[in-house]
Amino acid sequence: MSDKNKKDWNKSEKSGTLSERIAKFEAKTTAKKQKHKSRQLPAAGMALAGRVATELVAGIAVGAFAGWLIDRWLGTTPAFMLVLFFLGAAGGMMNIWRLLNGKGMGAGYFSDHRENNASAPTKTGAEDKKD
Repeated sequence: MSDKNKKDWNKSEKSGTLSERIAKFEAKTTAKKQKHKSRQLPAAGMALAGRVATELVAGIAVGAFAGWLIDRWLGTTPAFMLVLFFLGAAGGMMNIWRLLNGKGMGAGYFSDHRENNASAPTKTGAEDKKD
């Protein structure tokens, strides 16, 4: 190995300015982080829009496919496909509503409900015991 490019970091001249260089570097990176925070905000909105679209399309697709399978199995007209198509659309819309209002909690159990109703099940399903 070559020692041509090896620097001597023990010199008093370099160690005296080390804290100054660290402070300059931290100030520069803090400014860059603040600049990039504004760029991240639209990405969160795009992620939410993508999830909303996925929930709706998945509900419709699953409903229509299940209806098509039942119609094919029973040899009927596309009655089940139409019914399950609309049920899938309703299920997708309900998932979107839960996503936007329920904050990821299970169906029917929102934070207000948990605070007002002590007997509501917790996330793990276990109830708090009071001794």
